Amino acid sequence: MKNLKTNLLSLFLLSLSTFSFAQIEFGVKGGIGLSNTTIVHGVSKERFGFLGGAVAKYQLTTRNENHYLQAEVLYTNQGEYSLYKEGGKKYKAFLNYINIPIMYKYYFDDQGKDFFLEAGPQLGFKVSEKFDDGEPESNNNIPKSFDFAFNIGGGYSINRQIEFNLRYQYGLIDTYDFKKWDNGTNRSSFLTLGITYFFK
Repeated sequence: MKNLKTNLLSLFLLSLSTFSFAQIEFGVKGGIGLSNTTIVHGVSKERFGFLGGAVAKYQLTTRNENHYLQAEVLYTNQGEYSLYKEGGKKYKAFLNYINIPIMYKYYFDDQGKDFFLEAGPQLGFKVSEKFDDGEPESNNNIPKSFDFAFNIGGGYSINRQIEFNLRYQYGLIDTYDFKKWDNGTNRSSFLTLGITYFFK
């Protein structure tokens, strides 16, 4: 799995290096989000968290300014609060990731102010985890270090420099392993509201 992640990251960086940097716009992104994980901790509620990182946008055609490929490197707070109580305390499962979404982006117009849609796959690499206030399944559930998800969303652009977007992420693979008994297929979800600033 470690070699697979290394190869995927290398392929991503190599693909970026093949683009003409004259057609790439760079920016920064920040935002907030609500995340959860299916099944693993039973009934649970969303974790509120933050995200932030860098963005690169590449124009796919010179005929118009409607079609783009956008790659991001984001630090994200994900996880959940379980509604299960042990000793009167609820527990939390917090997972933080470096996510690399690669999005196809379509603007409805080629003017400065317009709406857009976006969709694409995402690679996720867990960088930290934290379990507090008891964890009744600690002897079984093990968060995996890699997640693969699909994103879909939309937003509004102001002069192609400041952009607001709403995006939903849904995990395509199981994000938890188990020691003793099968804990089902645990998929991540992440609903985010972000703002991006492109350098001109």
